[in-house]
Amino acid sequence: MPSLDEQEARHCIPDPNTLSRMKKISITESYLQGHVSCESTESGLRPWRLPVEELPLYATHGDLLDKAGRASGVRVRFRTTSPELALGVKILSEDEPAPAFDLVSEGELLTTVAADPKANEVRFTGLESSRTYEIWLPVFTQLCLQSFTVTEGSSVEPVSDDRLRWLSYGSSITHCRAATSPALTWPAIAARKHDLHLTNLGYGANCHLEPMQGRLIRDLPVDIITLKLGINVYGMASLNKRTFAAAAIGLVKLIREKHPMTPIGLITPIFCPYGEVNPNAVEMTLENYREQLRIAYRALKEQGDDKLFLFEGRELFWEEDAVLLPDDLHPNGEGYQRMGERAAEKILPVLLQAR
Repeated sequence: MPSLDEQEARHCIPDPNTLSRMKKISITESYLQGHVSCESTESGLRPWRLPVEELPLYATHGDLLDKAGRASGVRVRFRTTSPELALGVKILSEDEPAPAFDLVSEGELLTTVAADPKANEVRFTGLESSRTYEIWLPVFTQLCLQSFTVTEGSSVEPVSDDRLRWLSYGSSITHCRAATSPALTWPAIAARKHDLHLTNLGYGANCHLEPMQGRLIRDLPVDIITLKLGINVYGMASLNKRTFAAAAIGLVKLIREKHPMTPIGLITPIFCPYGEVNPNAVEMTLENYREQLRIAYRALKEQGDDKLFLFEGRELFWEEDAVLLPDDLHPNGEGYQRMGERAAEKILPVLLQAR
C-alpha cells in the first residue's frame, strides 16, 4: 500500500491545448459499482446507497437519506484508450472543501486527487489501455456524475465487476468520514486486499437495525455480509435490553429469507472510552450491547445457523488504539487503516472460507 505521502491529494491542472482535442462521453449506470441505485437529475446521475424508488420508506426518522446520498464505497469502473481522462461531476454538498477522488487499478491505489468543488471535473493522467480502473468517489460527498472527457479518437467503456460481493452494514465507523481518502476506509482496505466487490452500507448515526434495512440487504446480490452493530444504538438509546438482541435476531432472519447459506459476520462495537463506563438513557453500556449481541448469536446458532459468525470489536480496534480516536468515538485515517488491515486478516478469511 502506498505511504501517506504518496497518497497526498494533488489537483492536476489540465493543459488548455490538450482540452481542445478532447471529447465528452456520457456516464451511465453501467459504469457504477458499490451503489444501490441511481437517480437521473438535471445535474447528472446521482448514486444512492438506498433504493431511490423507495426513499420515502426510509425517511421516517433521523437523517438516513442524507447519509445514504453520500458516496462511501461507490466507484466508477472503466477501461479507456485515452492516456488522460476527466470525470465531470457536480458537487451537491458543501461538507468537504476539497473532496478526494482515488484512482485504483488491480487493487492498487495509484493517486488521490483533491477536487475543487467549483471546477466540476477531476482529471487523471498516465492511464494505460491494458488496465481496468476504478475511481473511488468521496466518502462524505453528495454528487452527480456527468461525463468523461477523453482525448479525441479515444474510447472509454464500462467494465463489469464479477468478483465476490461483500456487503458491510454499520454506522459512521463503517461510513468512515475521517478516512485519509475513499479507498482507505477500513472496508475498502479489506476489500482491496481480498479482491472483493464492496458495497458499503455504513450510514453515519443511522445503524439502528431497522426492518427496511434488513429487507434491503436481503434483496441485494451478495456473497458475504458483515453487520457491525451497537454504537448508534448506544448513542441514541434506540434499543434496550429487551429489544436489541431481538432486533439483531430479526435482522439476521430477514436477511436469511433470500440468503440462507451466505456467511454473515456479526461484529460487536469497537472501543469507545465514554461508552465503556457510562450507561445511556436506557441503562446500557457498550459492553451490555456486546453481551446482547452474543446472546443473539448463540440463539441463532442453537437454531442451526451454521453460516453465522461472531467477531469482537476488540479484534479491530481496542483500548491500546485509543490514541487514534481524536474525538473518543471515530478513528482517524490511521485508525481506519489499522481496522482495515485487521479485518482483512481476521474477519474476511473466516467468511470467505465458509462459502
